[in-house]
Amino acid sequence: MKEPGIMNSSHRADVIIADGDPTPEQGQLAEMSEPVEAADVAPDPARRFIVLAPTKQAGAEYAENMGIHPVAIVTPRSPHGARGITADEIIEADGLTATEHTDLMTEVMPALYTTREAV
Repeated sequence: MKEPGIMNSSHRADVIIADGDPTPEQGQLAEMSEPVEAADVAPDPARRFIVLAPTKQAGAEYAENMGIHPVAIVTPRSPHGARGITADEIIEADGLTATEHTDLMTEVMPALYTTREAV
């Protein structure tokens, strides 16, 4: 699910020419030097993700919506699903309780990939 105000971008550019001055309701554009709060960036396909979810189906749907292919989906029914796997990032689907989240994070934290090389 996308946040309001976030748009997909494409390789095409549409040009709209408007008559008159902008109205106050249109807001102000940010200056080029101002930082952007959030960007809609596609995940790096080379990164390895573990998804924490209440069910395998919910985890698979969340991963599909995010555009990623997880190396493991870990649920309360399969908390050891990431054993022996290394990953770059752990992401969480909606629907886990605080206790489930804590228990699953304890199981998957050893799977995070670490390196001594400078990034």
